[in-house]
Amino acid sequence: MKKRRKDSFFGIHLDYHAKPEDGMVQGKNLRREDIQKICKLLKPDFIQIDCKGHPGWASYPTKIGNAMPKFEMDTLSLWREVTEEEGVALYMHYSGVYDVKYCNEHPDEEIIRADGLRVKGSTRLNGNYSRDILIPQLLELAEVYKVDGVWVDGDCWMACADFRPESLAEFERDTGIDLKGNTPKSPSDPYYQEYREYHRELFRRYLRNYVDTVHSTHPDFQIASNWAFSDHMPEEVSANVDFLSGDLNPSNSFNSARYAARALAQQEHPWDLMSWNFRNSLNGRKGYTPKHPVQIMQEASSVMAMGGAFQNYVVQNKDGSPNMRELEKMAEVSEFIRKRKDFCFRGKPMHQAALLLSTYDRHMEAMGLYSRTGYERIMGLTSLLCDIGQSLEIVCEHTLEKYMDEYKMIVVPELFCGLDKKTVESLYAYAERGGRLVLVGKNTCKIFAGFNKAPYSVTDMQEYINEKIEETENGHGGKSTGEYKPYLFTVDGNEYGALYSPCEIIGGVAEAYAFERYSETRLPVSSTVPYGKGSITPIGFDVGLQYLSAEQYLHRSLMNSITNKLYTPVVKVSSALGRLEIVVLDKDGKLMIQLVNGNGSHGNQGCATDDMIPPVLDIMLSVRTATPPKELILQPQGKALPFEYKNGASTVSVDRVDIHNIIEVRS
Repeated sequence: MKKRRKDSFFGIHLDYHAKPEDGMVQGKNLRREDIQKICKLLKPDFIQIDCKGHPGWASYPTKIGNAMPKFEMDTLSLWREVTEEEGVALYMHYSGVYDVKYCNEHPDEEIIRADGLRVKGSTRLNGNYSRDILIPQLLELAEVYKVDGVWVDGDCWMACADFRPESLAEFERDTGIDLKGNTPKSPSDPYYQEYREYHRELFRRYLRNYVDTVHSTHPDFQIASNWAFSDHMPEEVSANVDFLSGDLNPSNSFNSARYAARALAQQEHPWDLMSWNFRNSLNGRKGYTPKHPVQIMQEASSVMAMGGAFQNYVVQNKDGSPNMRELEKMAEVSEFIRKRKDFCFRGKPMHQAALLLSTYDRHMEAMGLYSRTGYERIMGLTSLLCDIGQSLEIVCEHTLEKYMDEYKMIVVPELFCGLDKKTVESLYAYAERGGRLVLVGKNTCKIFAGFNKAPYSVTDMQEYINEKIEETENGHGGKSTGEYKPYLFTVDGNEYGALYSPCEIIGGVAEAYAFERYSETRLPVSSTVPYGKGSITPIGFDVGLQYLSAEQYLHRSLMNSITNKLYTPVVKVSSALGRLEIVVLDKDGKLMIQLVNGNGSHGNQGCATDDMIPPVLDIMLSVRTATPPKELILQPQGKALPFEYKNGASTVSVDRVDIHNIIEVRS
């Protein structure tokens, strides 16, 4: 029997963005036995296939008017017939806001930027696209083909503000704001942010409209808008979508998975993430390179560990047939994933440490309405905290408000412009009540220091080698002007790392010091300051961004030193040879401790694919529980682990984690 998306754990995604220029007859090489083999060999809960990609051409013989010119068969009918026989749900990959064909045929429906240029293929959010194409086509898929649902791509991340005269006039009419003939083109213009927020609300209305319209006649048709209500669109869920989803950065998928999974998990909504089974660039150059199965397993593990479902993307052939060579390699991945379902699927992370993904700050920084501008700072901090074994959640303001006092530690990452005043005051109050507040980044430290309640102050340190305009030689044939000053920093006085753009933190007990090479002067760049019943720990440099771009082991030493003093987690990594990601998951009332191998070269643009991920060895953990557990079982092996319970915690060792294991705590 087919599963609903909320009950689906593993899926296969196929698409190819069909267009006539490819010169292919649709369905020419599509065979019933290949679809059957995918279902029987990989045992997916669902399959997603191409339907209409960004070029705007439907790859099935639709009656709506945008079908590809040549078909050998009704491709979609065959996919539906076979998947129905095999009990596998069938979803469509459908491009939403992004439709080049429609915009070419209706140029008055294409977004115009503030500079007068068109945004190729981006349909107006307050235009006729939904009425003309989107809704009729989704209804056709539901009524005629009886597919289970749709994964709408090119939606929030393609949405743009429109600067046509009629859109400017509608803004003035709907908001009551008089632009006085001035176009809000840039952040320095009056009503720039208001104009962007107006268009965000247009996107929300567009999304709610097509979801609710289709659901009104086909309530069982399941809809997701790719990246809606995720880190791309970090907002409370405000549309009746059936599930949330997104596809990972193909060039750094593991770190992308850690970050995106935590942003989606906070929404308390069924969710999954898609990993590409290939890299599409090689150190900046275009190139198609399939990944080794172990890489995909590692990416899947970071998703599963947070309680999510996983799907993998294999490019569909240009005639709509599946790429069986690559799909057959997925059998090993499928088996690996399905073995872990009972120990993680739809589990909920226990509230311990939280990292703030601010809706307010993201909206202020994003270049587009829902772009990822500046995401590197938060992704880097996510990876850093995962690499030191922190069971970490990501929260936006709406989640933070609901669960604030349940978190033992809240980390505010490197901010672009700041937070709403109410949020800052709430975080100060959290620390005053006994919470541990960690502020990361020079700008963040300055923002919080600007409040009267601040128990510390900051002083800028010289940022550049030479502040003067004229260029100076650096002694090696280059120019030193404008280059960042390479400070060193230390946590223990013996180990040293490179440091850029710091500020001095004045107040509290120093955690780390910065200094210039050959200088005896040490200035604190991090300290912990008592505040009420809790504490505040400002870290005066952008450690998250610096870790993602060029990680140093001393970054981990610093964060380990700080967090170990602030609180005792449920699971503490006493020792491990390698990087071990920990997620403490509550699964149906049982404690399932997720152990994910964080080793590997996933972030290295000079290493496209890898068949070897070094295991994490010699792991020693401390697991805190109110009463002694009856058993600690290493899953999915079902192996009982010896342990010693003392002073409220069990000490347990694990010889190795190759990719992903789980310690099931039986009480």
